[in-house]
Amino acid sequence: MNWKKVALGCSISSAVLVVIIAVGGYFAFRHFRKFIPGRMEIPKNLIDASVLTGSDLLSKKTFFEDSRLGKITDIELGELDPSPGQEIGIAGSRGAAFLDEEARLKSTIMFSGETDDVNIIEINADGVCEFLNRGSWGVSASLMDHKGNVIWTYSDETGVDDMDSGDMDGDGTMEFVVGFNGGGGVHLVDINGKKKWSESDGNVWHVEFVDTNGDGILEIVHSNAGGQMTIRDQNGKVVRRTHPGPYFSHFSLCKWPTQKDHEYALLAENDTIWIFDFDGKTVAQFTAPKCGTLGHARGTPVKLMADQPEYFATLVEFRHWNRAILYVHDRDGKLMYQEILPETCASIAALSLSDSKTDTLLVGGDGKVWQYKAGNNSDKH
Repeated sequence: MNWKKVALGCSISSAVLVVIIAVGGYFAFRHFRKFIPGRMEIPKNLIDASVLTGSDLLSKKTFFEDSRLGKITDIELGELDPSPGQEIGIAGSRGAAFLDEEARLKSTIMFSGETDDVNIIEINADGVCEFLNRGSWGVSASLMDHKGNVIWTYSDETGVDDMDSGDMDGDGTMEFVVGFNGGGGVHLVDINGKKKWSESDGNVWHVEFVDTNGDGILEIVHSNAGGQMTIRDQNGKVVRRTHPGPYFSHFSLCKWPTQKDHEYALLAENDTIWIFDFDGKTVAQFTAPKCGTLGHARGTPVKLMADQPEYFATLVEFRHWNRAILYVHDRDGKLMYQEILPETCASIAALSLSDSKTDTLLVGGDGKVWQYKAGNNSDKH
């Protein structure tokens, strides 16, 4: 036996193991930091809520408030309830409200099960919405009916990270993709909450259904422990993996540069807002002071002025610090507005209401929704 080769092999194996443990520990820290009691102190530059840039660009007022709903996680405009016409749907962690386009309350429902990140969806094209509870580590993913009753839940021993819905095979029936923590990988689930297939992967932080190449067919896009953007087909096969420049973890989807354009992946990392295509290439990037590396970004183009191109508004949520930052950049990437918000804010939407030539920018906070429009008459309550 060649003991020199054996010793060399053991040394290499040990070094590789140390690297794996170190990298895995770092990524686990990034994900689980929000669950650690007495976690990192809030940075001093995020303590005071205030408008830091562009106080004359936007006016702000409370659009809707109901503390029973919990943290607002989705805002949608469409035919959402049984009554005729469009509604503004506002979903929170504990319930949802439906408003008319003048912000008058039409109805409220409360959810029957434990939820975390709730989206308004429609599963059968009947003009009446349902609710997707995307879940989180410690909270199972679930589908709820229009009244907030749980239809089914889905979980795994490793813990859910995220879930999304879409008609992946084009048969008119929704599927659901679930990403799991640890080694739970990716599962495709049918309309009844039954697993169709599963594929292994590590720490699938976030999952989305996206038509990545414009052929009308949805693919699965997800992140993982290695910071990779992963694209899978309807059978779970990896079509491609890429490494965008920054670590790719809690991304979201956004249109760019207008609401009529394609969807891209949005990420906040290294004091920068990044927009990536699904080959992992940078489409746009914006300087975002104070956003650091630990925020979850959501964004939308917004028509603030009728005679100017759409701006781009980004909301970066810091759940572990109970803060958020709202950024507004112009088409050229110049920072026009920056505000530190005094709570976690997990939803942003630009809605064209009542045939207006401009959009109303809505930001969901804790039991409330703020409205932003062009102007400088601020209402900070």
